[in-house]
Amino acid sequence: MNKIGLKRNVYIILIGILFLAIAVQVTNSKYILQFNRNSTANGNLKGLKMAIAQVQPSGKPYCVVFDSTEDFSEKLKNQTERVLGYMKKPVKMFDVRGGAFQVSECQVVVSTVEDLGLIGNLEQLIQYIEKGGYVFQETTTTKGDAFYRLYRKMGIVNAGNLRNAQGIHLTSNVLIGEENLRINGQFMMNSIMEVELDEKSRVLAKTADGAPLLWDYQFGQGKFMVFNGTMLQEKLNRGLIAGALSMLEPVFVYPIFNSKIVYLDDFPAPIPTEIYPIIYNEYHKTTSSFFKDIWWPDMLSLAKKSDVKYTAVLIESYQDRVKPPFEFTVDKDLKGLISYGREVLKSGGEIGLHGYNHQALTTSQEVADEFEYKPWGNIDDMAKATAEAVDFAKNAFPSYNMVSYVPPSNVLSPEGREALKKYWPTLAVISSLYPEDDKNMAYVQEYSIAHDGILEMPRVTSDYTEDNYQRWITASAITAHGIFSHFIHPDDLISEDRSGGLTWEQMYKNISDRFERIHQAYPWLRAMTSAEAAFDMEQELASQVTLSMEGNVMYGKITSFHDRAFFIARMENKIGKLHGCKVEKIDTNTYLITVTKNEFDIELGG
Repeated sequence: MNKIGLKRNVYIILIGILFLAIAVQVTNSKYILQFNRNSTANGNLKGLKMAIAQVQPSGKPYCVVFDSTEDFSEKLKNQTERVLGYMKKPVKMFDVRGGAFQVSECQVVVSTVEDLGLIGNLEQLIQYIEKGGYVFQETTTTKGDAFYRLYRKMGIVNAGNLRNAQGIHLTSNVLIGEENLRINGQFMMNSIMEVELDEKSRVLAKTADGAPLLWDYQFGQGKFMVFNGTMLQEKLNRGLIAGALSMLEPVFVYPIFNSKIVYLDDFPAPIPTEIYPIIYNEYHKTTSSFFKDIWWPDMLSLAKKSDVKYTAVLIESYQDRVKPPFEFTVDKDLKGLISYGREVLKSGGEIGLHGYNHQALTTSQEVADEFEYKPWGNIDDMAKATAEAVDFAKNAFPSYNMVSYVPPSNVLSPEGREALKKYWPTLAVISSLYPEDDKNMAYVQEYSIAHDGILEMPRVTSDYTEDNYQRWITASAITAHGIFSHFIHPDDLISEDRSGGLTWEQMYKNISDRFERIHQAYPWLRAMTSAEAAFDMEQELASQVTLSMEGNVMYGKITSFHDRAFFIARMENKIGKLHGCKVEKIDTNTYLITVTKNEFDIELGG
């Protein structure tokens, strides 16, 4: 009996091992991809097609004072309005050309005018601050009667001439995680006033040559925040507006997206067959074997080491055809798409679309010429090419629905956008460009839900090497929005203008250092795919937030709440009892609040 029982157990174990081996093989086959995690994100993203009720934040407004006759003031007002909108703060706009306003109605006064006399009743403003009000002067002031009535109350002892100054030195963590950051470059120029500050003024930032650039000064029970420069009208500096506002009041809380997203543009895609000396001389490999044996394993290792997920956006063909038929492409590689795509998904990533080919979806000859593309003839041709690319991906992954689109060269015309929707019903996210485009040719986005329900979710940074500009806008976007959104191209290595003459070993070290710095400085950022980040972003954008203080307890309420929400809090208080949330310190006097219930409260100590 014992021998029979032993044999039966051995058979059961052997059968179990056999089934396990079969399961492993199935898991590694393309068929299992029809059950991948993408289905959850796709189901959730159906909410993007729903109409979102617009809600107005409640409470005393942040009063933004501007001069409609001055272009600079208008631009600064627009940036400030955007920042406060993302922060879900109630906002009121006051045009100085339209009469005075009642400052007592304001939670905070934000001035975008250079002549303080335009604000109106200065005595009323002084009393407002003395009694506990807050004023943020966002630009260099001009001298005059109003300036000399206010300058001591702004923390200035002596004022000199105006001059140009370059660069910035953060003497505080006004940009989260970046205290003592020094940035110099032509992109960061200011017209400043030479000033000597009161010893009680707290300097938050200086110019590269040490002149005071941003400071605050306690006056009575309230405070002045002063930016002694002219660069806040640019989008890349929104983080400085957000950081200054968050350090103006004793307790300041605002919602963020809390996402870390990395896109691989042009991947998977047909790999060039040419021999490139920069690859062959170093590795003695063909281009295809280099990407298979070196580049891709390195990128997978980097993702695991630095806690990132890849959203790989595919290209079917590099031919420049812009007229149908589109199905007969000589360079498309279904086998490569399946192989690389499977590994993207197994690593926790996502597959999106970059295009049928790398011809940007525009009918403009001028725009096409700028990027050495061919213009498309009409919407239907662009739609048919998109349909071919979607079918190409569907053949590789039969039950996988792509939801994310990244336009080639960040160029997408209104006609191209319509073409995408025509034969791609699961399209839910368009990720183009966040920074402003001087040539006005790129598809520049805000984080928003478009009228057709598609989520606009721009990318912020790019490339393997981080220069001063990239470092600055990274910190700015993380402070303002709690987002790191980056993209790179596999073929940067074989492009002389994009590689900077660096070898793959050097480029890999640069991107490794960059991702590791982000991981160490902002470990709280969540690694997400485009679809995952889009679902959470849609919920955050659609929600309404109400915050209030009663005694030493801050109460919060979120309408349209789903699962969790994230906030940045700036305060010197100690954290007491918590309900419906958890709080994590992420920097000096800076906290990440993770909300798990639609109503939450935080007890604040001294």
